[in-house]
Amino acid sequence: MRNRWLVTGWFFLLLTLLLAGGGLWLRVSNENQNRAVITVIDYREFWKTADAADMDLDEVLNRLKESGVTHVGVKETSLRDLAYSGEIYLSPWGEFMAFNRNYAPELEAAARRAVGEQVISPDKLVLSSDRPDTIRFLQKQLASRFQPKELLSFKAGGQSYFIINAELLPLDKPKDPKKPANEFVEVDARLGFDERVLDRLKAEDFNIVLRPDNSMGSNDAYLQEYEELLRKYEVKYLVFGNEVSGAPDRLEVMEDLVKKYGLIIGIIETPVQLQYVEQKGLDELMAAASYPINRLYSTTNDEFVQTTDERYYRWVRAVVDRGIRILYVSPFKDRKVSYSENINHTLEVIERFHAAIQEKGFTIDQPLPHLSSEQPAPWQQLALSMSLLLAGTVYLFYLFRPGRRFIILLLGLGTAGCLLCNLVVGMDLSKVYALAAAILYPSLSSLLLLLYLRNHREQSLAPKLLAGLAIILGVNALGMLTVVSSLADIRYIMNVRVFSGVKLAFIMPLLLFVVNYFACFAGEEGFKEKVMGFLRMNPNYLVLFTFGVAALALYYYLGRSGNNPQIAVSSLELRFREILESVFLARPRFKEIIIGYPSLFALVYLYHRYKEEVFLLVLGFGMVMGSISMVNSFCHVFTAVTISASRTLAGLLVGVFFALLALLGIGILEWILRRCGVIS
Repeated sequence: MRNRWLVTGWFFLLLTLLLAGGGLWLRVSNENQNRAVITVIDYREFWKTADAADMDLDEVLNRLKESGVTHVGVKETSLRDLAYSGEIYLSPWGEFMAFNRNYAPELEAAARRAVGEQVISPDKLVLSSDRPDTIRFLQKQLASRFQPKELLSFKAGGQSYFIINAELLPLDKPKDPKKPANEFVEVDARLGFDERVLDRLKAEDFNIVLRPDNSMGSNDAYLQEYEELLRKYEVKYLVFGNEVSGAPDRLEVMEDLVKKYGLIIGIIETPVQLQYVEQKGLDELMAAASYPINRLYSTTNDEFVQTTDERYYRWVRAVVDRGIRILYVSPFKDRKVSYSENINHTLEVIERFHAAIQEKGFTIDQPLPHLSSEQPAPWQQLALSMSLLLAGTVYLFYLFRPGRRFIILLLGLGTAGCLLCNLVVGMDLSKVYALAAAILYPSLSSLLLLLYLRNHREQSLAPKLLAGLAIILGVNALGMLTVVSSLADIRYIMNVRVFSGVKLAFIMPLLLFVVNYFACFAGEEGFKEKVMGFLRMNPNYLVLFTFGVAALALYYYLGRSGNNPQIAVSSLELRFREILESVFLARPRFKEIIIGYPSLFALVYLYHRYKEEVFLLVLGFGMVMGSISMVNSFCHVFTAVTISASRTLAGLLVGVFFALLALLGIGILEWILRRCGVIS
């Protein structure tokens, strides 16, 4: 009767997971389309770095094109850009008036007449130019960004002068957290896009990526400029600056343009590689336009990196491991070398990056696709919740062998709750389902392994090792499938939403493993007596050594888990990672190859040889760590399912190799202990 209950439970568990497979299909179909990678260089940064290096910008652009770069990101021209290029003279109002009072009193008088009774603060900006094309550009662009009361102008001595009587701020937020927050930074103002730059890039066959930003003035007429630029220069991608143009009150303008021209918005990954940089209005725009987005990595996050090799590996990992599809490149700023060397190093790394990415199956000469914004249907969510209910019931059945009435009551109440949450209330419990799977399936796999080993003590070693692998991989594969089907829509793929409960998913299966162990081997003496007997145990040297290795593994596991690991990566491990990345599409996780698989093989071997249950407890922790890591790989939702699957397969291959080495090491240790008379 009990076996029939188990068979029925497993059958309906697999059936409900199959019904929930629409989420898997949605995610995989989006990821299979999303194989193009575009490299975008920052025009302003390359322009100014080329000037500092005394290099011809056209030559630099040609070299970039030869290295495979086809996209250029263009920011709005600012007042200080024009001052840098010598097109305008820029000065604070107070300094302007003080200087001219002493050296050009007639100009000071003209300025006072233009201002009249209006009060101008000393920090407000005055700009002047004698170039007709620049004057026309300023008149048009300033008038569309500032109200008449915020913009004063006059002419004197063949020059045109403009006074901006509005609050201005620094354009670029400081990236250095060590900089004092109150440190003075020069203010500036955006003036829109300089079509001379856009025409030049278009003539050289570059695709233009516009980087619009919000105006600091109170006039929003500038928003009407964008449509003509999008049409004229065939723009397909937008990457916003600090804020979305028109935020917060005129976002409908950008929303209409995004929809009308099929634009894709690059959302910038944060330096800690979680979610995306906050930009005012971005969340509302993404939701209103049905998430026409893709993930962008800015190489300014690499400025702390010491070597070009490490930059290269960071770029490759960003694409392979984190789903980055827009690489936004600024010239390196290594202070130990010259500007020209920094440009040359940047070009070299771009070439290496393009070659490596193409070898891994990505394209660098195709446009980014528009991905589906469809979300799993409520009935698919219902199927997921039912699969977890059944998996939990099966787990409890194996663990405590509850009676028929309890099982029926649990399934009845659970089914009612699933129907209520998914079909009646319509709650979005995707993260809850993923977290439940990340905890439940590693726990279930460890319990099934313990039961198998307990019930097959006399079986030969090889079948036990193969069965152990099958149990761990097979059961955890159900967890992987559940996580993928739960976190399936584009909001998770693009890391707009993230998997929650990482620490809980790392700790709970370890705690439940203790329960699994004592419940499995309690026997007639009972759970409590089994625990007390373990605490009174007098271990031998081999057991103590095993405890020591397990403690080190636990320290490494906890120190390297989560988004902010406490244990730094050693240079030896970095080198080993690079070797693995050159061999496999995705580098296997160290928790699997160094802890998980060796622990699995060791516990099966030692229990088979010595029949000491304590080996199962101590080494079982390492085995569970590997299981947690397998499922957790699929909780990194910005990583494609195929990449995570490839990582798991690579982990199996490399992990079995290290597991066999571990068995060899145990054999050598046994021989030494036997020679010393410690064990017989």
